[in-house]
Amino acid sequence: MPYIEPKRRRIFNRGLEGLMNTNFIEKGDLTYCAYKLGIDYINQKGIKYQHISDAVSALNDAAEEIRRRVMFHYEDRKIKENGDII
Repeated sequence: MPYIEPKRRRIFNRGLEGLMNTNFIEKGDLTYCAYKLGIDYINQKGIKYQHISDAVSALNDAAEEIRRRVMFHYEDRKIKENGDII
């Protein structure tokens, strides 16, 4: 996951704060927002294979980062609480 500079994070976080205050109701809301970001990126850069591939890759990388930083720790905690399945 590319960790962007704090000054760039602040720029993006300001824009994302309004979006996050909408309180996502369903998974589809989050999916739509991720899709829209990817499509807008492609449209801004131009419809070329590389730009499409970059958008898909970035969304996949974000999903993998959530898996690595959140889901794995959650699963480890549940194993300790409930025991392993093996």
